[in-house]
Amino acid sequence: MPGFQFPARALTCALLAGGLLAPAGAQTPVAGRSTGEVTARVLQLVNKARSEGRRCGAERFPPTAPLAAAPPLEAAAAAHARDMAQRDYFAHRGKDGREPRDRVRAAGYAARLTGENIAFGPDSAEEVVAGWLASAGHCANLMDARFRHTGIGFATGRQAGHIYWVQTFGAPGGA
Repeated sequence: MPGFQFPARALTCALLAGGLLAPAGAQTPVAGRSTGEVTARVLQLVNKARSEGRRCGAERFPPTAPLAAAPPLEAAAAAHARDMAQRDYFAHRGKDGREPRDRVRAAGYAARLTGENIAFGPDSAEEVVAGWLASAGHCANLMDARFRHTGIGFATGRQAGHIYWVQTFGAPGGA
């Protein structure tokens, strides 16, 4: 699945239409916040969407169980976000040729199924989740009941406004 870059006008519409726009000052921006605080807010917003169910493009997803944070998935997500930020690229395939499933496996998570959402640009937890929910494929990853675990990472690039986000998903049980 391709990554999602957030055009400002489209993102504003998605935030308003999706009902995730927090009151002024209530957003969780990257600047001035701890990584743990931001990633916890992303997980909270994702789990809220999962608890309500939703339509992702033409596909309807019923409410489903919350995702639990998994340290190996968090490590894989954070490492990929840092790599994209440091090496100035935006893709699921790393510069080393590894795909999401390879990074998840290397981080020590035994998965029977993996997924990944990436984003470039949003400066808050609310913006990145709203953008993913507004994109059918990213939304489907968020809502997929087969996924039980997740990891969230972000990194700031060398230029202002270059924030790279990664959310990995896993269903345990692989070899």
